[in-house]
Amino acid sequence: MAQESNSAVLEGKSNLTISNGRSFQELNDAYMLPTDSSEHSRLDLQHEAVKLMLGGSIYQAPELVKAALSSRENLKRRVLDVGAGSGKWAIDMAEEFPHVDVLGIDLVLPNVLTDSSRPRPSNCSFRVADANKDMGKIDFTYDLIQLRCVGTGIHDWDLFLFEAARVLRPGGILLLVGANPQLVDGNGKIIPLQKPGDEGILENNPNYSNVQIQEILAPVGPWPNNLSDTKRKLAETMQQNYLDILPAFKAMLLRDKRFPEEFVDNLAEGAMKEIRELSPAAHGYSKWVFTAAVRTENPWVARTDPWREPEGYEMYDYFVRPLPKE
Repeated sequence: MAQESNSAVLEGKSNLTISNGRSFQELNDAYMLPTDSSEHSRLDLQHEAVKLMLGGSIYQAPELVKAALSSRENLKRRVLDVGAGSGKWAIDMAEEFPHVDVLGIDLVLPNVLTDSSRPRPSNCSFRVADANKDMGKIDFTYDLIQLRCVGTGIHDWDLFLFEAARVLRPGGILLLVGANPQLVDGNGKIIPLQKPGDEGILENNPNYSNVQIQEILAPVGPWPNNLSDTKRKLAETMQQNYLDILPAFKAMLLRDKRFPEEFVDNLAEGAMKEIRELSPAAHGYSKWVFTAAVRTENPWVARTDPWREPEGYEMYDYFVRPLPKE
């Protein structure tokens, strides 16, 4: 096992390039954020913010999740974390469900594999893989598949959802978590949402049923004194998350080389100043959407025709519904 782990670590570091002091992966051009220790630390912070949103839980739809992962004699339960990032969610799941094998895949391996101060449960492993190309190489059938904040890293969401259904056992659970980094007001009006009357591609996929969608507006930045301790902690954590991701955006723009360095510096500094000094009266929010769906008991149905993206769609429209109209 040690040899396999060391080999995996070498594989995970071989596809990296350094630009403006940050590490970027080279396997998937669509995913442009850094993949270094600073970014993994930010993802750990974001993980804590999500726990606050979910009342201390690390997953939505707890009844579905616990039923899907319930222990049964002579049956090995398995979880697949697609876009595992820092590995925090996969490790927490492995600790909460010690009878379950948890596999995290991503374009790079998490730093926790080389950090002796952060022991990894024996039922948790990681592998370098690109979900756009490597789902066909998945060896097992899984009881639960999660994607959290993968965003543009998936080239074709419709195709991926079909592939995820192929490796989900009948009755298995798909968990999706998406967030829009744009600040919105308390009604979430600024975010471009799915057009009224249109159904998402997840709901139209014949391999899924019981699609459940939970929307949460997470407060960002300083607030008045009438917030609960949990919401205040969430607001502070989300503010720090924004402050941590802005340098990543800066490095990403500098790497792109389409913008002058002075322009990028001023843009980043201005954005950091806005987040730090956001007026309490602004009441800024970040919209998060937690989706759960159940794999049907029917035989898997392959995609026949590529899904055509309606004009004006955004990537978050793929599984995000609009907030109710006033």
